[in-house]
Amino acid sequence: MLPELALILAPLASSAQKANPCGLLDRATVVALLGSSSAGGIASGPEPDEDSGGTVSYCTFKGGTGAMVVSQVTFASPEAARKAATKELVAGRMEGEGAKISEEPGLGEKAWWTYTTEGAQFVVLKGTVVLGVAIGGGLPNPPVSYRSALRAATASALLKL
Repeated sequence: MLPELALILAPLASSAQKANPCGLLDRATVVALLGSSSAGGIASGPEPDEDSGGTVSYCTFKGGTGAMVVSQVTFASPEAARKAATKELVAGRMEGEGAKISEEPGLGEKAWWTYTTEGAQFVVLKGTVVLGVAIGGGLPNPPVSYRSALRAATASALLKL
């Protein structure tokens, strides 16, 4: 599931030079969600994202048998970001049986909550950035049960963009 999370989120991430994705979540937040955590996140990117036309960077945090991925896709303009940030793009990145997706009011300019039996994520548009915050892997509880805590983590990350 960890490589799949990276593939899901990488195209929805942002290499925004405003913030490194590894710096968007503090250690306490990661530990609270995963139950434990490695010393820090593992960064990847920036690199061009052929699917969205943006530039992607992401950070993976591992804890126990689960993981979190924070992803950022940066676009040349807010208009380009809005054009790329669609429900269809989000749904296309969330693999797994029975993926559920819904719009999520109150986060950024536009946001979605999506989950499967293997993982869950928030994807949020803010200015020139599409931010993804996901959790998955061998979690002790169903991914959908992390909704409130993951939303809080996403809201906190948005403040750092």
